[in-house]
Amino acid sequence: MANSVNQGSYAQYDTYDELSYLFIQHLMANDEVIWKLLYYLDPDAWSKPNLTQAQKAALIYKGGDDASLFRVFLDSGIPDVITREDCIIRISPHSIFPENRTIGTVNIVLEVYSHYHINTLSNYKTRIDMIAKRLLQVFNGADITGFGKVYFDRMASAQDRLEAGGQLPHKGRWMIMSNKSP
Repeated sequence: MANSVNQGSYAQYDTYDELSYLFIQHLMANDEVIWKLLYYLDPDAWSKPNLTQAQKAALIYKGGDDASLFRVFLDSGIPDVITREDCIIRISPHSIFPENRTIGTVNIVLEVYSHYHINTLSNYKTRIDMIAKRLLQVFNGADITGFGKVYFDRMASAQDRLEAGGQLPHKGRWMIMSNKSP
C-alpha cells in the first residue's frame, strides 16, 4: 500500500498488473474481425459470423490448462508447444520509462502469430496483417478504462513501432503502443 504522505508525489502505476486484461476486455467489446480471424481457421474466416462473448472468452488462456488450446494470452511466451495450424495474439506490458517522479511512459506490446499454412486468406490479404491493422484501429487513440488514452506515436514515445516477427512455422507481427501514466 502506498504511503499516504507521498500520495500524488510519485507515480504508482496502479493498473500495471491489469493492463493485459484491460486491453483484452476493450478488444472484446470493440472488435469482431480479430476474434473471427482467431476462431475460424479457414481462408474466409473474416466473413464468418461474429462470435458470442462466451466464444471469445473461451479463447482466452486463464492459466493452468494446456496453453496450446487457447488463442489469446495475457503475457509473452507460451509454456506448451503449439502443433496445430492456428493463430494467436498476446497482449502484455512491455516497459515503463519514467519521465519524472510523477509520470512515465508505459508501453504495451501486442503480438499476432499465424501458422504459414493458414495465413493467406481468400480476400488476398494475410491474417496477421488484417489483425495488426485492426489492433491499430481499435487501440490507437482509444481510452482504455483504468489506463487512459493509448497512442501509436513515435514523437511521443520512441518505443512505438510495428515490426515483423515469428519463428517457423509461425510468422507474425508485433507492435508497441504507449500511454503517459501517473
